Amino acid sequence: MNREAIYLRLPVFLQNAAVSFEGWRINCRRYGEGYRAIEQAVRAQCNLNAVGMKRFREQRLRAFFGVATLSPYWRQQFDTFGVNPGANDPFSELHKLPILTKDTVKKNFKDIINPSVNKAALLWRHTSGTTGSGLVFPETRETEWATWATWWRYRRWHGLDPSMWCGYFGGRSLVPVQATKPPYWRVNRPARQLMLSGYHLSRDTAPAYIAALREFDVEWVHGYPSMLTLVAQYASEDSLRIDLPRLRVITTGAENLSDWQRNAIESAFGVKVVQHYGQAEAAANISECEFGRLHVDEDFSAVEFVAHEHNEQSLRIIGTNWLNPAFPLLRYEIGDLAVPDNTVCECGRPSRTVRSIDGRQEDYLSLPSGVRIGRLDHIFKDMVNVREAQFVQSEPSAVTICISRGSGYTDHDEQQLLSEMRQRIGDDLRVFVEYVESIPRGPNGKLRLVHSTLPKTNA
Repeated sequence: MNREAIYLRLPVFLQNAAVSFEGWRINCRRYGEGYRAIEQAVRAQCNLNAVGMKRFREQRLRAFFGVATLSPYWRQQFDTFGVNPGANDPFSELHKLPILTKDTVKKNFKDIINPSVNKAALLWRHTSGTTGSGLVFPETRETEWATWATWWRYRRWHGLDPSMWCGYFGGRSLVPVQATKPPYWRVNRPARQLMLSGYHLSRDTAPAYIAALREFDVEWVHGYPSMLTLVAQYASEDSLRIDLPRLRVITTGAENLSDWQRNAIESAFGVKVVQHYGQAEAAANISECEFGRLHVDEDFSAVEFVAHEHNEQSLRIIGTNWLNPAFPLLRYEIGDLAVPDNTVCECGRPSRTVRSIDGRQEDYLSLPSGVRIGRLDHIFKDMVNVREAQFVQSEPSAVTICISRGSGYTDHDEQQLLSEMRQRIGDDLRVFVEYVESIPRGPNGKLRLVHSTLPKTNA
């Protein structure tokens, strides 16, 4: 019997003890002896002016080139494409390299690893693999420290600190699936987290979740937008008062935050919703500031926005993970899309801004003509009676919209939905509507807006 099976057989009080022990262990590693110095440096870097940030980025990339030359794969790539690691303009040298795909990384995994790094001290990271292409790779402890220092920098912009209790809606399976009564959560006391199960959330259980948030007097809530939207929808339908007097802000991650989701969550919880974008590979980081602008964290990595052949507005996010010397990724294709803004923000930070994160490249529908349609979340902007939705496409000429209906949903909502679809995709696709109790999550608990089984050449 494995550890997870043993855990699920324990009584609730011992499960809480196990969750807290694991939380203590992770905290000791994540905020270890060297963390404080890195956190101070990361917070100071945010105050660099434009000239200082440019100089910092050049120095960081030049040093990373030196690290990458220790990797057999990158040594060969530098020779092939004529990259000079010591050049005065390292970004011009970086752009000589081709874009690196996840498939290429997986095929050359052993040769990308930096052999000079102490293997005994490495941590191993797992990508979620939402598109069926997961990745396991090493990183240094310093990489983890710098990553969390950057994430806490963003959280501090919004008045948060680690001493505050957080209500966390994530994809971890901590409550046995057969549980039919509260508590549908477990408590990580060292991290001050009330960890609420996303797999037991329903209209019937929503009042218990809200009561738990109130009992723990949470000061912030963090989680997947899809789960938080469900709580908001249930509260609205049944006139449930969320009423969390000390709640400051809601932060989201792991999924793309749509405008309609933001509006629903803010209306129900009565506080602002802010978002952060990142990934396990540490190739790009984008954080929302106090003024509601999404900022590229320029000191975190080298981020590029590259044209997408099937989408004129949204650009591909390409990143260089200069914080991780154990596994250098240069010009790495993350697989996500963004719409750059490039206007100066009132906060004064010298970084590029982004209008929106558009999600995965796979989050689009394919028309028979070969055209791909993205930004589908706007279809639901005014549809307050839709709890959840997903587009399912298994053939190029048709799409099914799976809808979980709210209590106020009527035939008028369906007609509005079909009308919004036609305005965006025309008459090329046959559109079907299927009503379901809930939308299935992936193995990581995330909800994908588009589930396509078309071959990649078509989708």
